[in-house]
Amino acid sequence: QFAIFRQHIAYFIKRRFTDDCNWLDGNCFYFAAILTMRFPEGEIYYLPIEGHFVTKIKDVYYDWTGIVSLKEKPINFMQLRREDPLLYSYLIRDCIM
Repeated sequence: QFAIFRQHIAYFIKRRFTDDCNWLDGNCFYFAAILTMRFPEGEIYYLPIEGHFVTKIKDVYYDWTGIVSLKEKPINFMQLRREDPLLYSYLIRDCIM
């Protein structure tokens, strides 16, 4: 059943986002936000070394390419807001605004 759910997410990405609108470079936060709106169990995570936002849905991470194999420890974006407000404010300024 979990594999079917992952296929559903992959199909949603492939069907709705055929064009690359800088989803991996510049608009990755917005793509992660879209996925969390469509899949409410999702949460936005930040990859600090890569400088990239991804969405975690049921212990699997996604971006525009589909399932992401992590090479670093992701940071929950809402947790970052509480634990490192300075970095959070920089990310808001530099990546979201």
